[in-house]
Amino acid sequence: MLQFLLMLLIWQSPPSTSPCQARIELQRQGGLLVITGHCRNLQPIAARYRYEMALQRESAGGNSRNTQRGEVSVAPHQEVSLSQTQINAGPQDTYRIFLSVFDTEGRTLAQDSIFQTPAR
Repeated sequence: MLQFLLMLLIWQSPPSTSPCQARIELQRQGGLLVITGHCRNLQPIAARYRYEMALQRESAGGNSRNTQRGEVSVAPHQEVSLSQTQINAGPQDTYRIFLSVFDTEGRTLAQDSIFQTPAR
């Protein structure tokens, strides 16, 4: 059982004509939270995308930020893992995770985000 409260505050998906979907996956492994960003190509042809996954964490021990960017080619109707990171995240920590997928010209195609705030 997860010992923290996850709140999915925003699931922004562009209109159904969007060529892809963005998704953030969270898994607890021991004391770590493993965060993986995914992209699913909804097109019948291969596509090339750019992505950015940003993490902001606030805890009693201080604040941290991490941003990962890259480019990826995705086969038709396939999903790929874009980026993965691990953090120590306890029930009293606040974190914000943002994933954006762009076309090669920098236009936003899909987004996902997850926020956690401590239970009060």
